[in-house]
Amino acid sequence: MTYPVDFSVPVDAGGPGAGSPIGGFGGNPLADRAAHRAVVADLGKAPVLLVHGNGGAADVRPWDLLDQKRFLLTAGYTDEIIWAPSYLGAGTVDLQTPHTDNVDDVRGYLEAVCGYLGVAVVDVIAHSLGCSLVYSVARGLKRQTSPIVWDQPKRWDRLGTFVALAGAFHGLGTSSIGEWRTGGEFMTELLAETEGGGGETPFGAGDPATGGAQPHTITYFCAIAAGDFVDAQNPGTGRLDGAVNRSYNLGSGTQGHQAIKESQAVFDDFRPLLNSTAPAPPVRLALQPPAGAQQPGVAVTVTVDPDRDVTITAERVVTEFANGYLVRTVQETIDATVRSGGGVSLTVAGVWEVTAKAVGAVPQQATYWVGVLRVEVTIVTDSSEPFDGSLLVTATASSQVATIYHSLDAEHWTSGASATINQDAVVSFVAIDPNGVSSTVAARRFTKRIPWDDQATGSVIDHFIARRIDVNEFLAYADQFGFFTPFTLYLVAGDWVLDPTRPAVAAAPSARIAARPTGGDVRYTVDGSVPTDASPVLGATTELTVPSGRAVVSYRITDPEGVRYLAVPIDND
Repeated sequence: MTYPVDFSVPVDAGGPGAGSPIGGFGGNPLADRAAHRAVVADLGKAPVLLVHGNGGAADVRPWDLLDQKRFLLTAGYTDEIIWAPSYLGAGTVDLQTPHTDNVDDVRGYLEAVCGYLGVAVVDVIAHSLGCSLVYSVARGLKRQTSPIVWDQPKRWDRLGTFVALAGAFHGLGTSSIGEWRTGGEFMTELLAETEGGGGETPFGAGDPATGGAQPHTITYFCAIAAGDFVDAQNPGTGRLDGAVNRSYNLGSGTQGHQAIKESQAVFDDFRPLLNSTAPAPPVRLALQPPAGAQQPGVAVTVTVDPDRDVTITAERVVTEFANGYLVRTVQETIDATVRSGGGVSLTVAGVWEVTAKAVGAVPQQATYWVGVLRVEVTIVTDSSEPFDGSLLVTATASSQVATIYHSLDAEHWTSGASATINQDAVVSFVAIDPNGVSSTVAARRFTKRIPWDDQATGSVIDHFIARRIDVNEFLAYADQFGFFTPFTLYLVAGDWVLDPTRPAVAAAPSARIAARPTGGDVRYTVDGSVPTDASPVLGATTELTVPSGRAVVSYRITDPEGVRYLAVPIDND
């Protein structure tokens, strides 16, 4: 747990970790509240709340949000405005009632951060459970498991941009448990807001503005990890009608679920949407001339509107590659404070990196190759269309003596002008000559084609009745999954298959269609449902009437050996 010493840490009110201070991280532990509020005013950016998912903690891998923090810092955010609660203690799974157990934790933390920073609005980046949990806070969910009640103060006015990574707003299917059951009390009411224009994205674009100290509309972005273990259970559960909804091919199961929160490509997609409701009016700041090659003595000036003090830092640097990292060495620094039209002169040959900052403005940066040959790196692989399988991404350099390096995370680098990727990725390249003259980093996003046209989750009976599988496939999948366990099939080139990356017919069945059962107590259904004590008894002379077309007769046989189930597919076409 890392917070400023004068931040009043809320106490965990329920679920795992109850009674202890909420863990996680936030702010600069070496600065006080006044310093934090000064940073908010200086940057002009809405603070960001990072909300992890089930079984996770803000700063404990693998279900942390540290990569999101790293992306934000690289994008010009600072520690003072990045906050992340650990509302499940050390990262305990809360399976049945995770929303009602923990809603007060996130609600109290949100209010504490807003009060400490002196802001009315924050941006939220949430993952998995964190998505529907933040939505529950905004809706006004009460910490009460039965009945579900939404009578707490609504907090839509606190959300500026709401980013949901691999959420489950529509539950995890009708066979799921607790608050995750699609069609259950909680999931039915979660998206039933009537204020702010109603719908699944209240107070969104085109809707009435929120109330509160800073009225605004909310920007919604939903990223879906296609085929991950959440999306597979209920395809489309991570989408919100009215949001910017995008699907990503990052792997199936837990691989895709983890990768979506660690993907630079996903972050780059929603980054332009952040700070949709800034804490202060923006200040326009620019550097002149544009980045590029210049002669010694070039004057670099700033324009700022409205006019105010601008701090300029110019650093002459050399760059080298060492042990997988790019090592940047500053050889000379020039600092100045100027008003609009002022600037600094760069007289010594070398690579100069210039940064300009002003209160309320987005910092501006430019690189100048002063009196030296500019080194450029160009990515030659096209990214306009999604790729299949794997892709070799290649770059070239303007200097024949420069070495090219590549990275998939913009942090760890490898020598080489090409990189092979097999999922969505942002590939970065840089070129460095023997004198330490470096290019700027070139990065390009590549998207892997989602290899299926549709997906559906259900039992083998559901799939058979829906005509996704034939009788032989019914028998094969029944051997593998049983009769009533849901599993996901993917539509690839007109065929429904189990693994979209290896489309093939189902394995040969180990059994044939069973005969009509006899002996013991036999109960049956003809609609694909599980037979129960209330189902009809199958007698020796019972005539079964099944629906026309495809149907499945399900049996429950109870005899001295125990209870067993049988399902027989019937195709009347």
